[in-house]
Amino acid sequence: MRAWMMLAGWVLIVPFFVIAQDEESVADAPFSERAMELESREAALRLLEDDLRKKIEELKELKKQAAVDIEPAETKHKADVDTLIAFYQSMKPKAAAQLLEKLPIGLAADVIGSMKSREAGKILNVMDPDRAVQISRLMASNK
Repeated sequence: MRAWMMLAGWVLIVPFFVIAQDEESVADAPFSERAMELESREAALRLLEDDLRKKIEELKELKKQAAVDIEPAETKHKADVDTLIAFYQSMKPKAAAQLLEKLPIGLAADVIGSMKSREAGKILNVMDPDRAVQISRLMASNK
C-alpha cells in the first residue's frame, strides 16, 4: 500500500511539474518572440547604416567632382567679368551706363561692384535711378 501511495504522490507531482514547465515556456514565449523581433530589427538597421555610409561616400566623391568641374567655369566667368570691367571703365560714364542697363542685373552688379569706386560712382550717377538702386542693393547683399 505504501508503494501505491508513493506512486499516487508521484502521479500528482509529475503533472504539476510538467504544467509548471509549460507555464514557464508559455510565459517566456513573448520574450523570446520580442528578442527575435529586436534581433531582426537590429540586423535591418545595420544594413541601413551600411547603405547610408556608402551613399555618404558617394556624395563626397560627387562633391569633389563637382568642385573640379565648376572651378574652370568660375575662373572663366571671373576673367570675363574682368574684361568687361576694363571695357566699361575705359568708356565715358553715360555710354557705359546705357550698356550696363541692358545687361542682366546680376552681371551688371558684378561689373560695377568690381570697378574702382570713383568710376562706378560716375556710371551709377548717370544710370536710370531705379536700375542704379537695384544694382546697389544687389552689390550690398553680395558683400
